[in-house]
Amino acid sequence: GVVLPAEFGKDPIGVGKLTGLSKLAAPKEEVVTTAPADQSVARYTTTAYRSDVIDIPLNTADAGRGGEELEYKVRMKTGDSLVYSWSVDGVTVPEEFYSDFHGESPPSPKVKVIEYRQATGTSSSGSLIAPMDGIHGWYLQNQSAKAVVVKLRISGFYQLVPPGEPGNKAKILPKASS
Repeated sequence: GVVLPAEFGKDPIGVGKLTGLSKLAAPKEEVVTTAPADQSVARYTTTAYRSDVIDIPLNTADAGRGGEELEYKVRMKTGDSLVYSWSVDGVTVPEEFYSDFHGESPPSPKVKVIEYRQATGTSSSGSLIAPMDGIHGWYLQNQSAKAVVVKLRISGFYQLVPPGEPGNKAKILPKASS
């Protein structure tokens, strides 16, 4: 038989593997024991992982029932993370739908508010690592001429705010899991 040099990575008759010569062609490994000081690549949490789909109905601004705007938030601890995506169908002019993604600390004695994103448009996707304990989520405002439903998908480490409490005064419940 003919034995090809190890640099080609071929060992048709298995001699390289038996003698250990095939390891010569393998790339060298470098074991890194810690992440760079300015990066946290792994996070650990006591909050259970979950996924929810929430339909948020919004009336028109002239409906008179106060449903044209509301806040929907989830409770998170510092360092907890979530991934989200929301969309609203039926709004033909994106400037007619406003969203404000933000977080609020518990009052002690004042509420601290952190703005993440304010925009108009019919969809948004992203992620959040909570910079503080509190409720984090969206203020949504329908300025269009028809009632709409916002479909919010969230996954991560958070707790739902119970219906009627700040962050969920509209008493919205997630869709049942299938």
